[in-house]
Amino acid sequence: MILALSGDILPTRRLNEPARTVEDVYDLIRTADLAIGNFEMPLAEGGAPVQKLLNIRAAPEIAADVPALGFDVLTLANNHAVDYGWPGLEGTLAGLRGHGLTVVGAGPSEQEAVVPAVCEVAGRRVGVIAFSCLTPTGMSAAPDRPGIAALHVETAYEIDPWYQMEEPGDPSVVKIRTRVRDNDMAKAKRLVAQARASCDHLVVTIHWGFGSGEDLAEYQVPLGRALIEAGADIVHGHHPHAVHPVGFHRGKPIFFGLGTFIGQQVFLDAPPNVKALWAGMSPDGLVAHIALSDDPHPTIILYPTTLDDDRLPQLARGEDFDRIAERLKRLSAPHGAAITFDDGTLKAAPVIGCPRLANGQCAGPCRTNQQTEGNTAHA
Repeated sequence: MILALSGDILPTRRLNEPARTVEDVYDLIRTADLAIGNFEMPLAEGGAPVQKLLNIRAAPEIAADVPALGFDVLTLANNHAVDYGWPGLEGTLAGLRGHGLTVVGAGPSEQEAVVPAVCEVAGRRVGVIAFSCLTPTGMSAAPDRPGIAALHVETAYEIDPWYQMEEPGDPSVVKIRTRVRDNDMAKAKRLVAQARASCDHLVVTIHWGFGSGEDLAEYQVPLGRALIEAGADIVHGHHPHAVHPVGFHRGKPIFFGLGTFIGQQVFLDAPPNVKALWAGMSPDGLVAHIALSDDPHPTIILYPTTLDDDRLPQLARGEDFDRIAERLKRLSAPHGAAITFDDGTLKAAPVIGCPRLANGQCAGPCRTNQQTEGNTAHA
């Protein structure tokens, strides 16, 4: 059974007649037995923007085009689905569901926002539960409030007093510390355990991390590991508009960020500082194919993509492929993942003998659990 995962989906134009190069990528989604993506574009008219850094939206008619991409399950647990409040989020839910898509991660109450989807695929039950660690004010679902399924992250600033004494004002004296709130972490683990009890495989799809660059937030690795320990078989991360590492914990994959699948928000009107932010985001992404079976180490094939002039995905080739491959190889090595090249695709596998498979930091030297030709990412 092939499971497909993508990065962020932000269409602002009708998706009726893509080029053949785009269809090649869509076919990776369509041919999977089950495909999951993060839909981050509210499809709404009217209403008022909520007070936040940036508000985006697109026409409701686009919902009719989304099923042709091939996705089965979409999450709305993210920081832009809420840009026009509950009316906009409710309209997006209704529009996508009205065209036959299963949507998770949002609802008229927290109890409904955290309900997992359970899909019967090839004789197996695959569960999908969604969370967002990016929580615009007032849009976290609660027992008496609609919104997204949220995990709140606390931030603290640690000052190095000795550095500060001799380099006052240098930003390097500050270390930013982040952690998921204790009660939210306990809630997430409880919900994941409950979901896992009702299915054969469980995917936790989560909006987290930084919007660009290559650094991880401090809370991400502990959270990803906790979700695996609670019962997740796969952690599907998104939000960074750049390719982020693949990691493994207890032999199970954590995709920290699959980049951008469709990124047409850059065509919208925005202040100059926002346009500059968009310009700094990478056009690159990954489509992941995971072969689910009784094998504890699933086969993972990654297809690098990059955006064309219409901000739609095309398979990365030549220098684009090499750029993405080298970045993924470099970023994934410290997280217990070996990346190998294989005829225009990438393969990810856990590293045998690496302490990262159980706990702690990857110390090497290690070897992969698969014998594949090509250049491995871990020494």
